[in-house]
Amino acid sequence: MPRNRLAARLLADRRGNLATMTALAAPVALALAAIAIDSASLYVEKRQAQSLADLAAITAAANIGNAEAAAVATLEDNRIAKIVLLRTGTAADVETGLADGGVQLSVIRGRYAADPALGVAQRFEAGAQPFNAVRVTLRKKGHRYFAARLIDAPTIGTVAIASAPAEAVFSVGSRLASLNGGVLNALLSRLTGSSLSLSLMDYNALLDADVDLFGVLDALATELNLTAGTYADVLAADVKIGRLAAAMARVNGLSQAAKVALAAIARDASGSHAAKVRLARVLDLGTAARLPVGRPPAGFGATVGVMELVSGSAVMADGNHQLALDLGASVPGLAGLRLDLAVGEPAQFAPWLTLGESGAVVRTAQTRLLLTATVGGPGGVLGTSLKLPVYVELAFAEARLTGVSCPSGRLDSLKVSVAARPGVAEVRIAETSATTLSDFRNAPVFAPARIVQAPLVAVTGQARVAIANPSAATLAFTHRDVRDRVVRSVSTTSLTQSLTQSLLGNLQLNVQVIGLGLGVPSNLSSTVAGTLGAATAPVDTALNSVLAMLGVKVGEADVRVHGASCGRSVLVQ
Repeated sequence: MPRNRLAARLLADRRGNLATMTALAAPVALALAAIAIDSASLYVEKRQAQSLADLAAITAAANIGNAEAAAVATLEDNRIAKIVLLRTGTAADVETGLADGGVQLSVIRGRYAADPALGVAQRFEAGAQPFNAVRVTLRKKGHRYFAARLIDAPTIGTVAIASAPAEAVFSVGSRLASLNGGVLNALLSRLTGSSLSLSLMDYNALLDADVDLFGVLDALATELNLTAGTYADVLAADVKIGRLAAAMARVNGLSQAAKVALAAIARDASGSHAAKVRLARVLDLGTAARLPVGRPPAGFGATVGVMELVSGSAVMADGNHQLALDLGASVPGLAGLRLDLAVGEPAQFAPWLTLGESGAVVRTAQTRLLLTATVGGPGGVLGTSLKLPVYVELAFAEARLTGVSCPSGRLDSLKVSVAARPGVAEVRIAETSATTLSDFRNAPVFAPARIVQAPLVAVTGQARVAIANPSAATLAFTHRDVRDRVVRSVSTTSLTQSLTQSLLGNLQLNVQVIGLGLGVPSNLSSTVAGTLGAATAPVDTALNSVLAMLGVKVGEADVRVHGASCGRSVLVQ
C-alpha cells in the first residue's frame, strides 16, 4: 500500500480520541481539582480563624483592663502555640511568625458608638478613651494540600470587634441630713412656685424612701400620655413638680408616710403658677433614653432617693433662679433670718444623676447665698439685736465614673470607681449686694459687715474662709454599697469646728463709740464675739438645711451609686 494512502487512513481513523483527550486534559483537571479542594479548605480555615478572632475579642472586651493577655490566653486555650503579638505601630504585613502554624495577633482598645447614624467603619475609634471595646486582628498562613507547588499559600486575615458596655447610675451631692422643716418649706415653695406645708416628719419619710428610677419614668409617661414614646420623650417634657410627685407616689414599694408626703406635694405644686422642670436637665439616661417606655434596660434595678429627686428637680425648675426669703424666727435661737439665693447652671451642662459608661460626668450647680441672721443683743450701748451676714459661694462639685467591672463575671463581684472633686468654696462674714448674686460672670463686692448699729456704738467686722485647690479622689463602691445606699464623700478640707465658729475665729471687729473719740473698748468687742458665738449652732442648722436642699455641701462632694450592670461582651459591627 502506497505510503500516502497509509497516512490518509491514519488521519481519518477516529478511534482512541477520548483516551487521547483524557490523557491530555488529566493534568489540567487534576490541577483545577486541587485548587478547588484547597480553596474549600482555605474557606474552612478562614471561618475557623474568624471564630478564634471573635472569641479573643469577646474575652478581651470582657477584661478590657488586660485585653492583650485575655486575647492571648484565649488563643492558647484553643491550641495556638505560636503567637506573635503586634504592638501599635508594627507593620501588619510582616510575615514574621506566620510559619509553622504561628499567628499574628493585634489587640487595640478603643470606643464603640452604637449609633446607626454613623457608618460601620466610623463606629469604632481606636485609642479613644474611656475604652469600652476591643478590635482584634488575627493573621495566619493558610494551607494548600494539593496545589502548594502551583500557588503559594495565602495569608488569612480576620478582624473582630467586641464591646462590653459596663454602665452605672450615679449622682453627686445626694445626701440630705440635718433638715429644718420651716426652712425647707419656705425654700421648696419658692423653687416650685407653690405653698408647701410639710412637717419635719414628712421630710424624714421622704428622706428614708427610695423609688425605682424607671418605674417613676413609666408612671410619669402615663401621667403625660407618652406611653407610646421613648424615655427621651419623657425627659424632654416640661413637668410640674406636683405631677412628678404624683408619679412617684404610684410606684410600688413606698411607705404610707412617703406616699402621704408625695400626695401633699402633688396637691400643692400642681397649680397654674407652679414651676416646671425639664427632667433632661436633671437626669441623663445615656443610650437607655432611646428605649421604649415600659422597657427599661435589663440588669440595673436603679433606685433613687425620693427627696433627692424632688429637690434636684426643684432646683432645676424653670423658675427664677434668684430668690429672697424672709424666714422670720423659724429657726430656734435666732430672732430673724433672711435668705438671698442664686443658683447657676451646672458648668458645660451635666445633670445631677446619669446612667453611663466610664467617663460619664455629673455636677452640682454653682451656688451663691447670703444668709443674714438677726441675733438678740446684750442690751445697753450694744442694743437689743446684732446682725450676722454670712455669704457662701460654691463652685460646682464633680464626679466622674472611672470604672465598672465584675471580676468574677457575677454581679455580686461588682466594683465601681468614681473620681469625685469637691467644689471650691468661699465663706465670708461681710456685706454684699443681694441683687448681684445671680451675675456669675463677676465677683461680688464686699464690705465689712455692720454687726451693731446702735445710737452710740457701731461695730463692723469681716472674716473669710476659703477652701481652694480641690483635687479629685477615687471612691470605690461594691455591690453591697449599691444595695445599702451607701454615700461616700470626698473633702477638700476638714473644718474642725462648726462653719460659723470657723468664721468667727477669723472675725476682725472694729468698735467705734460714736462722737466720743475713744479707742476700741476691748470689753465691748469680747461681748459682741460672745453673743455671736452663742448663735453659731442655729446659723449652721439653717445654712446646712439650705445647702442640703440644693444638694451641695461646703468643701465636700457626696457620691452615691444607684445601680450598675457589667453588661455582656458581644460582637458589634
